Amino acid sequence: MISVVLPCVNEVRHGYLPKIIDNLQAQAGDKELIAVVSPSTDETLALLQAAPQFRVIEATAQNRAQRLNIGIQVSQGEIVLLHHPATLLPTQTALLQIEQAFQNPAVLWSGFCHQFDLDHWLLRYTSWYSSRVRPRWGQILYLDHCLAVRRSLLTDIGGVPDMDIFEDTVLSQRLRTYGAPLMLPSRVVTSARRYRSRGIYRQALLNQMIKVMYHLHLDPQWINRLYEQTVQINVTYSNTLSQSGASDAND
Repeated sequence: MISVVLPCVNEVRHGYLPKIIDNLQAQAGDKELIAVVSPSTDETLALLQAAPQFRVIEATAQNRAQRLNIGIQVSQGEIVLLHHPATLLPTQTALLQIEQAFQNPAVLWSGFCHQFDLDHWLLRYTSWYSSRVRPRWGQILYLDHCLAVRRSLLTDIGGVPDMDIFEDTVLSQRLRTYGAPLMLPSRVVTSARRYRSRGIYRQALLNQMIKVMYHLHLDPQWINRLYEQTVQINVTYSNTLSQSGASDAND
């Protein structure tokens, strides 16, 4: 069985949650749908509670990694799909593709090819690179590729690393020690919400800046505060970014 884990906090403003709910319920079958919801100030919880095929868990989780781990812990499927909360899976076929792919015991983890919902040459390049180059040479997949992983492997590596940002990078680094990811043929579609909000080139530059910060081993929480600023999506911070908050990460 496949278990889908959807981590949520204040998702209504992005416009993807109703589409995700409809998409997953239309192709669920005997699949397990789990939504883990941190305290939200919008209708996220109500929308999910009204979805009859979802098991909804209210949690005090502080970041996306913690929400994913709560879902993983309560799920029952042999395959766990880590569903990005602003990404649409291929309609009707996604869960079937995963099920068929994992019939091969050599497949340990996988992700879909990627595209944004905004047409721009830089975003097309970004999606191409993340679908064709990074998985092949770095064996890194971000969460918006909607990773599917064997439960036994997730257990072996201790679940999703508890980090405010780059948790998917570190997760991929741990998974790749067991083998390369299988790229599934269909494409998921991800909201370009940050690019629309901040501007495409400004957001692209910020993305590269925070990658440098990550490789310099700065504190992931500080990096994420800088990254999210007033567009808080993964974590809701109660105070502002500290200008002196950078420190070496412990992991």
